[in-house]
Amino acid sequence: MLKKIIIPVVAISGLALLSGCATEPTTYPNFTAAPVAQGTSTSAFKQKTDAIFVILDASSSTNVTYDGNDSGSSKLDVEKQTLYRLNKTIPTNINLATGITSFGSGRCLNWSSTKVDQNVTRHSAKNFQAGLDMTQCASGGSPLNKALAESATELEKVRGNTALLIVSDGQQVPSGTLAEAQALEDKFGQRLCIYSIWVGNNYDTSGQVVLQELSNISNCGKSVNSADISSSAAMAGFVESMLYSKSGVTSRDSDADGIDDSHDKCKNTPSGAKVNSQGCWSFNSVDFGFDSTKITPAFAPLFENAIATLNKNPRMTVQLEGHTDSTGPEAYNMGLSERRAEAVKNHLVENGIDTSRLTTKGFGESNPIAPNDTAKGRAENRRVGFTITAR
Repeated sequence: MLKKIIIPVVAISGLALLSGCATEPTTYPNFTAAPVAQGTSTSAFKQKTDAIFVILDASSSTNVTYDGNDSGSSKLDVEKQTLYRLNKTIPTNINLATGITSFGSGRCLNWSSTKVDQNVTRHSAKNFQAGLDMTQCASGGSPLNKALAESATELEKVRGNTALLIVSDGQQVPSGTLAEAQALEDKFGQRLCIYSIWVGNNYDTSGQVVLQELSNISNCGKSVNSADISSSAAMAGFVESMLYSKSGVTSRDSDADGIDDSHDKCKNTPSGAKVNSQGCWSFNSVDFGFDSTKITPAFAPLFENAIATLNKNPRMTVQLEGHTDSTGPEAYNMGLSERRAEAVKNHLVENGIDTSRLTTKGFGESNPIAPNDTAKGRAENRRVGFTITAR
């Protein structure tokens, strides 16, 4: 199950912010939006989303200074600045509804744990900004689970498809958070896509994992780092991916895992399973630690997806396959990959999956899916894959 994630110890000044409530108004940067969904003679765009509903993290962990730029802004400020750029980028002629709710606790949210800042209504840039400005400070815990549960009331107002957008550092979320997101997906089905924007520092990467897992639940959403969509062009691309589908390119995704069949090396992935860039059920970049096979609490939430998928398919059996990058002796990597596959099996069994449904195999460094000469490629190659052996 998803464990409560505790952020690391920070400087004394940071701790003071966590216990307090920042009240300085957010300063918004100069921003010129890039155009979105510009059709050409060979392609056209069709609106696929009828509403964007934002869940904004206003818990005390977002009072901490954001390290991703030199502005000295808090993470809450950066969240709001990111949504300001998103609002400026939404096309003015689109028929769209928007809404915003914030979560935290304490006096910044009138001693509640969630607050609707803008009810779902027809979008206007002015009204969206007014709703965003309702969140003036951050305090208390991180009841994202409650915000997800209560968002159902607003989502029911939408006739059509909704992009649920979570903007957060992903820190200290309660254990029921993934379950509440799954409940929304079960309720609204293909009408709901879950997107997320991570606003965090280097010591917050466990929260980035949580947001990725939330987005994975819906199959049609995506998770991004706020730093990666700070430019006009990048924000336009993100908004475009939320609001429009592009025609003119023939494609097919027979197992609905988000990877076109022409690039999918595993075309029979079970519904809801997390896939890698190859379209295979896999968990990449799991940081076991140096020479370790222990799954750290920060990465345990990754495997909630596997647990949920296996529980949905009680007759399914799988082989857990460990892989490493090419760092270190080949023979040692083979043994390490076997031990890590076994560690994942033990974790699944501890969480209720019958051991008879699971086998393990190590492949060492023999099956890379990316070049080993870059850090990014090595991270992709350090993975545990799931191959279905029976359904």
